[in-house]
Amino acid sequence: MFARFDFTRPRTIVAAAVLIGALSGVGGAIFHSIATEPRVDEAIALEEAAAALAPTAEAGHGDEDEVSVSRSDQKGAGLFAAYALTGAAFGLFLGVTSLSLRTTAGGPFRRVVVSGAILAGAITIAPWLKYPPNPPAVGDPDTVGERERLFVLMIVLAALVLAGLARLSARLRNAEWPDDRRIAAVVVAGLMAFGVLFVAMPASPDALGVPANLVWQFRLNSLTGNLLVWTLLTLGLGVVWAEAVRRPVAASASASASTSASASALAAGGAAPDATGGAQNSMPFSAEIPAS
Repeated sequence: MFARFDFTRPRTIVAAAVLIGALSGVGGAIFHSIATEPRVDEAIALEEAAAALAPTAEAGHGDEDEVSVSRSDQKGAGLFAAYALTGAAFGLFLGVTSLSLRTTAGGPFRRVVVSGAILAGAITIAPWLKYPPNPPAVGDPDTVGERERLFVLMIVLAALVLAGLARLSARLRNAEWPDDRRIAAVVVAGLMAFGVLFVAMPASPDALGVPANLVWQFRLNSLTGNLLVWTLLTLGLGVVWAEAVRRPVAASASASASTSASASALAAGGAAPDATGGAQNSMPFSAEIPAS
């Protein structure tokens, strides 16, 4: 599929990353449809049971303003479309970030892996550790806006921290620090920065109102599904990009080897083989002219 892509052009790299991201998102949707959606159904059942016990006036409040989406649509086309778009967005971020590291890291595969680790840490892991997602039965609807603001702020701050750590590692490498000292320094700096960040950010405004086992199964499945998308995307783009760079090099090496072999044959035999497999006469052909 990607054999005709010209990976010397940044636009092509980003387009390939978006396409691979969309396919990776479909893989994440398959995982969630198997592992996560049953937990969501359990949470919805608990929410409906609690609503049935509430007073009629409260249970029916605001029903006229709600837009109903069938559960089958949510678990089917809605889930796959949402994760395909999410994967495409991840791919866009990964492609742009990998291109920005072209002068500060090694080959394309390494650059993509480093970029994927930074983005997955900032977009998925750090927010999950501070504000893990909850199933539908958990959370006060009045705090949705606050939770979204805290989640986005956590992503931005984590991205800045991880970008700073990547820059620190590059500077220490350029300063010719040994790898063990460089890695230790970056890890310690990262632990300190994230420790301050996690303490400074406010706690989640919602309390658990359903069994903790259900909540944590949902949270772990959510994290696993997103990391699966990042893994498929990062490895996919890294391998495709590295293979695209390797193909012209291999073709050039093969052509050089063929040219060298031909030159060696000419030097050793003094003549090149003709079409019939024999050596051509080095003397020019001259026809005899009959005497008059």
